[in-house]
Amino acid sequence: MKRFFRTIIGKALLFIVCIAAAVTLIAGTCAAVYILGNGMSFYQNTEQEIKDSTEQRIASGPANDCMYSYLYEGRGSAYDAGCRIYQNGAEIYRSQGEEPDSKNHYYFDLAVEKHKEEFDPGSIWYNIYTASEAAADQDTEYYTVRIVLNESSSEVMYIRASEYLIDLLWQIRYAVYGIIPAALIIMIFSFIQLMKAAGHRPDTEEIYPGPLYKVPFDLLVVVSLIFGISALAVIMNISSGIDLYEFTGAGAVGILGLIVGTGLCMSAAVRIKLHTFIQNNICWMILMILWKWCLKIWELLKKLFRFNMELLGNLPLMWKTCLFLAAVCFLEAVVIVVTRRSVEFEILLFLMEKMLLVPGVLYFVLCLQRLKRGGTALAEGDLSYQTDTKGLFWELKEHADDLNRIAGGMAIAVEDRIKSERMKTELITNVSHDIKTPLTSIINYASLISEEECENEKITEYSEVLVRQSEKLKRLIEDLVEASKASTGNLDVILTPCDASVFLAQASGEYEEKLNQAELTLVTKQPDKKIMIMADGRRMWRIFDNLMNNICKYAQPGTRVYLSLEETDGQAAISFKNTSREELDMSEEELMERFTRGDSSRNTDGNGLGLSIARSMAELQNGTLNISTDGDLFKAVLRFPVI
Repeated sequence: MKRFFRTIIGKALLFIVCIAAAVTLIAGTCAAVYILGNGMSFYQNTEQEIKDSTEQRIASGPANDCMYSYLYEGRGSAYDAGCRIYQNGAEIYRSQGEEPDSKNHYYFDLAVEKHKEEFDPGSIWYNIYTASEAAADQDTEYYTVRIVLNESSSEVMYIRASEYLIDLLWQIRYAVYGIIPAALIIMIFSFIQLMKAAGHRPDTEEIYPGPLYKVPFDLLVVVSLIFGISALAVIMNISSGIDLYEFTGAGAVGILGLIVGTGLCMSAAVRIKLHTFIQNNICWMILMILWKWCLKIWELLKKLFRFNMELLGNLPLMWKTCLFLAAVCFLEAVVIVVTRRSVEFEILLFLMEKMLLVPGVLYFVLCLQRLKRGGTALAEGDLSYQTDTKGLFWELKEHADDLNRIAGGMAIAVEDRIKSERMKTELITNVSHDIKTPLTSIINYASLISEEECENEKITEYSEVLVRQSEKLKRLIEDLVEASKASTGNLDVILTPCDASVFLAQASGEYEEKLNQAELTLVTKQPDKKIMIMADGRRMWRIFDNLMNNICKYAQPGTRVYLSLEETDGQAAISFKNTSREELDMSEEELMERFTRGDSSRNTDGNGLGLSIARSMAELQNGTLNISTDGDLFKAVLRFPVI
């Protein structure tokens, strides 16, 4: 069946069946509409009664014309046909000429209402009704009109056509409700099969366009619409009672419209299968031409815009600002000249300008604030902060990029510095550990040698020096490791509440002998009340130990050493004061550096790590260590928050 439908005969058969079913469907629908519109007549009266009623309705037109002509034009110029008018049983008018064939004569009882014009009492106009429709009134007159129609008149032709149509509708008045769905099913089936077979041949699946394929589809649509509009007249003419010849012509045009419409659908099906339904249209071609021109214009505008933006972007920000202000001033001058006679319009444009200008200035200020936040974050050490460059333009965006690059570079530098410090700490720790093992053996064997009895006093003296220097080297290694750990925060610190005056008492007792040997007098000063701080006792004593050792080493003999404790501004301040034996020709920062000693000649013991270790340990306990010098006066101040 599929192969047959793809042949020329099969397509022609489907085409004819589809058109015939469509015509049957339209005719059946019109018949059903007419029957349903006159349903009481077709299903309650006889066929002859329906015909008589139709004839009366057609003949009523000439009767009304005759009556109007008689009333308005006078007796001598009434409707020129077989017409007689009776009033109260008496004939009051008869048309001139010979009496027409009395076969087609009809009687009508009419009522005429007479009305006088309100503003022109001499002017009269009439309304004509059937006698049964008229209301009883003193100005109503009743007439009987007898109309005789000639066989050659148009009214008789209407009557004959109506009788033929009524005969046909009477015969199918019940079957029409089955004809309509059957015709619809046949039309849909044949239409679908026809669309599937369109463009195909029996022996291949290849699509072959028809003879109208090269004609633009929208042109075919326009032509089809013309025939479609004509085809719509079929339904309209059936219900309007037009001339039989016009009815036949309209039906032919309607059928031709169906043929054209079906052919159009077949052409559309072929184009859809070939994927050219949209492209093969005049409107599409015009749109494509316009689109290409629009693209060319758009590309030209983009090039001009890029050129202007590049030219403007290369100008310094000052020149850009000047150009912008000059453009604003120029526009304002133009507006003033154009609107010099309309103050209201000038005020409106002024307000519109400010509505555009003020948001632009505010946006510029917001961009500057964004840059300021980025600079402030970098100044405060937040190297992870990234300035958002979205929405920035020209020099503002470049400046934001520079800030982000600075942050990135500083972050890399800090990371390298931390990595370097970590490597130094690890190196010091590892090397110190490797040195301590053989050094311990050296110290032990040197001690054993010094304890052996020997006749050679030089050997005993040498062994004592060896022991003493080995111990010094051990202390240096331990201080070096501790200083490295303290500076990197790798020391364990356990903070507990401590009485600060206890550390002063402990230092006074522990260093009494050393101070006496160094010919120094210790003077302590502390308040009566307790001053509690959060500190690690072990680390705190190491700070005191380092500071007191420095005093014993570098203080001028015969002088006083002052150790005091006081509370100021919520902090416990512990002060160490002494007079230096050597001239202090270094700044406070230099004295705090590692391996820096107050004795530049290095005649005293020490490695220059005491103050550095003390400061690092103080910072680990949330405190500070500051030193100051005034001539030969050396002062170290420890500060810790009071709890």
